[in-house]
Amino acid sequence: MADATPLLSSAMADTVRATAADVPALAAVLASAYAEDPVWTWLMPRDRDRRLRLLFTAHLARQVPAGRVWTDPERTVAAVWAEPGEWKLPVTYLLRNAGPLVRAARAQLPRTAGRLFAMEHRHPAGPEHWYVEYIGTRADARGTGRGARVLGGLLERADADGRPVFLESSNHRNLTFYQRHGFALHEEMTFRAGPPMWSMWRRDGGR
Repeated sequence: MADATPLLSSAMADTVRATAADVPALAAVLASAYAEDPVWTWLMPRDRDRRLRLLFTAHLARQVPAGRVWTDPERTVAAVWAEPGEWKLPVTYLLRNAGPLVRAARAQLPRTAGRLFAMEHRHPAGPEHWYVEYIGTRADARGTGRGARVLGGLLERADADGRPVFLESSNHRNLTFYQRHGFALHEEMTFRAGPPMWSMWRRDGGR
């Protein structure tokens, strides 16, 4: 199981690995962060908080043992961060999480599954990169800089490794936040149905 020690240096002391005990709180953080997100609003138009908590609880419970979930000491930020080559979810993972996905998506299961598969299909195969899958701050902690510190700590790790970082944003309002951290817009992604998304790269340490 992942420990709760700081990531690399004193400059990153606000970024710690999540433990299994953190999963309920961090699932609530992500549900709060994505409550008004255009894509998730389209995917889950009703009872969104409960359904997002169900989905994120299942996802975090699988990612925590791999050391891919990060937070702050107050557990107000949650980030899922995949190492190079580890972003693609194996078939066994999808099978194990089929139940929570069905219960969370309900009548919107076809569009939810369709969007998830479309995103995986369009994820770049190269160059090898770190991947910010999710990052969110609890509603009452927004504007405190905690999300920026957690993301900054993770990016410091990528800079030390020397490989780029990739993410997709489902909310246009968040693009400036990522750009302040050195990300550049790569593509506005449109789909057959539902809101667009934006892919972004951070190369050369964000310079």
